[in-house]
Amino acid sequence: MMPEKLKVGDAVAERGELRKGVIKGVELVNTVAVDIPVLVMNGAEEGPTLLLISTEHGVEIQGIEVIRRVMREELDPGNLRGAVIGIPVGNPLAFMHHLYRSWIDNLDVGEVRADKPGGNTTERLAHALWTEAWSKADMVVDIHCNTRPDSLIYQWINVGNPEPRERLERMARAFGVTTIVTDEPLGEEAPPTLSNLAAKKAIPVLFAELIDGRWISEPSTSAGVRGILNIMKTFNMIDGEPEPQQGFPIVPGIYKSHGIIYANRGGIIRLLKKPGELIRRGEVLAEIYDLYGDVIETVVMPMDGYIWAYPGAESFGTDGIQAVNTGCCLAYFFTHDVP
Repeated sequence: MMPEKLKVGDAVAERGELRKGVIKGVELVNTVAVDIPVLVMNGAEEGPTLLLISTEHGVEIQGIEVIRRVMREELDPGNLRGAVIGIPVGNPLAFMHHLYRSWIDNLDVGEVRADKPGGNTTERLAHALWTEAWSKADMVVDIHCNTRPDSLIYQWINVGNPEPRERLERMARAFGVTTIVTDEPLGEEAPPTLSNLAAKKAIPVLFAELIDGRWISEPSTSAGVRGILNIMKTFNMIDGEPEPQQGFPIVPGIYKSHGIIYANRGGIIRLLKKPGELIRRGEVLAEIYDLYGDVIETVVMPMDGYIWAYPGAESFGTDGIQAVNTGCCLAYFFTHDVP
């Protein structure tokens, strides 16, 4: 049963209400608090609780606008069955300094332990997110972004845990973009990150990866809004039929990530294949040339598949540029091979 009052941090929403507040975060050396903003919408009728979270990586801001539009423009708590928790900035320490990770300890709030209230700075943020928001959800959409606007909008799901699998697959079909899956059962040795703690509670988590992450722009915003509303329609939280995604490339089917193609030389990248274009094994997808204009590496596709993004010389604290160092991530790729 849904509670008559839904409390997240200091935001308390009764049935049919939208409230805003903060989840208590951490203090800086000058005792200024860095808290986590939260929106809480408690519907007038019974239904599941959906958590929307963005910007766990501080430079990936598209989801901030997605959550704003969903909760401030698209939804009416009087017509909502269930509840929606919106966290526009999941890592304020990263966001405030325009960095990928927390500026204090250079850690990722989505990858640290979330079960340590007395842990390091970012672990305390993760624990606050878990206890106040993630643990209260029945479903989670975790919104991320690639840097370049020519990347694929895609979603990633882990189908290795049987209890949430059916709901997670329904969420992915509803969201409706290029789908990449892994099949990794949660082992005893799995660290207690936010997503792993959710898996232990059988909470399905869909990772949505939008594009042009440093700017609020189309088609990212509308794709995120449409996908979330489609999930809500599919789970009978709001009325209406799911709408097909449009306005950007979608690779139909279900795929498996095969990781990263690394650069062996340093220089400027010339990209010869587009994200979402089928590339055969051995085909040239990029060239690296030096500052004299000579091609010093020809990069080939290791197997039949697709590129979803070219990050360039992106470090976790700076914007990517169309250049690489030796060992840099040149491309992320995926294939037809599915678990």
